[in-house]
Amino acid sequence: MQLFQSVGRLVYGTDKLIVEADQGISDFYRALIPKYYRVRPQYYPAHISVIRKETPSLLQYWRKYQGEPIAFNYEPFPYNGEVYWWLNVFCVRLEEIRQELGLEVSSPYTRPPDGFAKCFHMTLGNVKGL
Repeated sequence: MQLFQSVGRLVYGTDKLIVEADQGISDFYRALIPKYYRVRPQYYPAHISVIRKETPSLLQYWRKYQGEPIAFNYEPFPYNGEVYWWLNVFCVRLEEIRQELGLEVSSPYTRPPDGFAKCFHMTLGNVKGL
């Protein structure tokens, strides 16, 4: 498996933590998906969800790494399920941050829709309502 590397930036919200990623990555790989799938762009700018719909137990570390550059690896192959298209993303640093906040390394919201463990994802688009 070949991996490519990129760098994003950690951004904490009120109840979520993401890595802002290069929109060009998402746009490029979505453009490779055959048009007959009619994939719509994702609603939010390109990102990797690190914490979503979870409450960390160690909130004293919340916002500790705001703005930190995060290097991550991704597979240069779009995956799809019934609704979403995505790239698999791998990053030990994000796993460490989740653990520091008292969370498991992965969750249903950080794993790609096909359920691989120890993997994050970057959504490319969806086919909702088609």
